[in-house]
Amino acid sequence: ADLPNELIELLEKIVLHKSADFSKNKNLQNLLILTAIKADKTRVMDYINRLDNYDGSEIAKIALGEPYCLFEEAFLIYKKANLNSEAMEVLLTNIESIERA
Repeated sequence: ADLPNELIELLEKIVLHKSADFSKNKNLQNLLILTAIKADKTRVMDYINRLDNYDGSEIAKIALGEPYCLFEEAFLIYKKANLNSEAMEVLLTNIESIERA
């Protein structure tokens, strides 16, 4: 039924509220972002901005792929991870912005 959204709500409580010991857990951060990519794309950018301990390059590849095509989100992930050539590739190939590259 609405399991992905319930999972997002639970993970938000665990990961985003810093009181928990799990807030820096890489696997939980990965799961939160990936679940949002698949179930509620409107939350992805906020999670990318708020979290900093996730597998950036792997998540960016998923965000770029079909059917998600979350180009701005993938760009930001690469930029935060200092993967500058990947970020520039997203700008040129997917976003098609030479000015920003």
